[in-house]
Amino acid sequence: MLKVTLHQAALKDISPENVLGRLDIGYAKLDALADYKTAISMAGFGECAMAQVKDYPRWTASIWDLVSRAICVSLNAKEELVHMGSERSGAFIRKMTAVVQHWPDGFAVGRATIGTATIAMRRQRCYYEAVFNDDLTPERTSPVFHHAPKTLTHWDLLARAYAYTCTGEATLPARPMLFTPIPVETDVGTYVPVDLLPEPARTGLFRWITKKGLKPSAVALIDGPCVTENQYVEFLRKAV
Repeated sequence: MLKVTLHQAALKDISPENVLGRLDIGYAKLDALADYKTAISMAGFGECAMAQVKDYPRWTASIWDLVSRAICVSLNAKEELVHMGSERSGAFIRKMTAVVQHWPDGFAVGRATIGTATIAMRRQRCYYEAVFNDDLTPERTSPVFHHAPKTLTHWDLLARAYAYTCTGEATLPARPMLFTPIPVETDVGTYVPVDLLPEPARTGLFRWITKKGLKPSAVALIDGPCVTENQYVEFLRKAV
């Protein structure tokens, strides 16, 4: 399970006392194309109805892509940001931080932080810059963007910041596509060259086989480490 907490503070100052909301993301169906169930709450408003992100291709994008889609389906019932007008004296927040943690089996034991995002006001009121980090893809920084709604929804601002980081506008990027490499047939089996996999699948695969006590294979005529086709399919379907 993923647990996302939103704080009215810089990263170094986050605490239970400045939590703005919480988002839980769990599996409804674990597979290469997974279904996720979401539960989101906001301070002062309580919980929204549960929602789902369906047929999402795992190991294809930053964890913030999934988080942003989970926010949108929870708030808007679709994987889209809604248009908001711009007020002359719009609502704003000066600093905000989001933290994503992985809770194995839904329990705090063994939990690990796998992503952070910071949003800070720049230049003047209602102008923001965001920085997104996760443990499998490079850091990304948004352009400075303007958001001045009459009423500020903090979760919406987080998803909107990710959209600006990816597309330069208040539109989420296109859904990532499941990467299905062409396996290489050899005399000793069918293999997938690991170095040809894009991130985050490449690092995720290395971590998964290491956790299982396995090592990549060395195969004649193929440069770099390999895994069997069956191992790669199992990784896509089962690795968490």
